[in-house]
Amino acid sequence: MSKIYFIRHAKAVDENKDTPKDFARELSGRGKDDAKFMAARLKFYGVMPDVIFSSDAKRCEQTAKRFADTLKFKEDITLVHKLYDINFEDFLKFVKNIKSKFREIFIISHNPATTQICEFLSDSSIDNIPTSGIFCIEFDCDLKDISEGCGRVVFFDHPKKHQN
Repeated sequence: MSKIYFIRHAKAVDENKDTPKDFARELSGRGKDDAKFMAARLKFYGVMPDVIFSSDAKRCEQTAKRFADTLKFKEDITLVHKLYDINFEDFLKFVKNIKSKFREIFIISHNPATTQICEFLSDSSIDNIPTSGIFCIEFDCDLKDISEGCGRVVFFDHPKKHQN
């Protein structure tokens, strides 16, 4: 049995003439706080990944680092360039090729593909995973055999659920 925590990167600074291009955008102040908050929620529940895959876009890398630091994850974060602008079909192939030795898997990436893969694998209608959102799906089969609707939603959490 495997669990995948699909995590959308935290809020980044807006792209404009004074900021870097999309790939190099860094986390905003709110993004830094939200990533730490969500990582602390996972820590409270005793979650520890076996592996962290992250897009190599700056905002994803920074999000992954905050999760790893908060959880005291001792392994290296695996940066995957193709997660940056991945389409749904390639995202599904990526998940199917994750080694079966990993049971608790973090994938930190971007929308719309993150929302699309979560909806497909869990047969859910969620419309949008917000920044710093975590959608956890559990699978009873090998990841190489996953298909539409085969996963069970464990939880869907994001910072706005906890605002007053």
